[in-house]
Amino acid sequence: MTPNQEQQGEKGQPQRFIELDILRGFAILFMIILHLFWDLDYFGILSLNKNFYSLNIIVPVMFFLLVGICQAVNNNKYQSQPKKMYLRTIQRGLWVLNLGMLFTLLTAVFLPDRPILFGVLHCIGCCIILSVPFLKFKSTNVVFATLIIIAGITIGAFFTVENANIFQLAAGFHQSDIAAHTIDYFPILPWLGVCLIGITLGNILYKDNKRRFPLPDLSKYKPTKIFSWLGQHSLAIYLVHQPVIAGVLFLVVMI
Repeated sequence: MTPNQEQQGEKGQPQRFIELDILRGFAILFMIILHLFWDLDYFGILSLNKNFYSLNIIVPVMFFLLVGICQAVNNNKYQSQPKKMYLRTIQRGLWVLNLGMLFTLLTAVFLPDRPILFGVLHCIGCCIILSVPFLKFKSTNVVFATLIIIAGITIGAFFTVENANIFQLAAGFHQSDIAAHTIDYFPILPWLGVCLIGITLGNILYKDNKRRFPLPDLSKYKPTKIFSWLGQHSLAIYLVHQPVIAGVLFLVVMI
């Protein structure tokens, strides 16, 4: 199979790039493992060194980069139909944002002391929507990404707001002890910048919706098929994994 055939569907439509699904699958599996250890610590089954939690940064960085890369790929795929692409993108962002709001309601009921007010799903949903006007800048987005990341880090480090409202939290203004108020917090600044880096990478690595680097056929290997499947169902897995893990460990503790 030639590279062009590999990347085109039966009617000339670009296929999914399996490596993106594989990377997303690896990220979701790594996240499940981290959350398992977090729950073990939470239920007092296993005590963890606090430095362990520094690993938590790896997963969201991977997810936000992949969000940006996929945004660039989709933009190139539908470049002849920009209105259709923008509408699909905004709809997808609103869908993810609504799921984040669902988590807000659930955690407000079951974890009233530390509800998720603006977590990773809220942030990804907003970043998907806010990235739309940046798509036309393609690889130049690295400039905007740098400025946004610097702004986000600066706000988080030097500007604290007690009793911050949802809009302040979304922008990155928060209490100095934000971790004591919510179990999941991802402000748009600086994470939109990470998404824009992904858009930059997507336009470099998949210019004109063609893979610009050599890669063997990964679809024939069983391990990569598993990771690819996980990646294609990453959102559903994210939604159910924590209740399942926490529920099982709760039963173990009760027994």
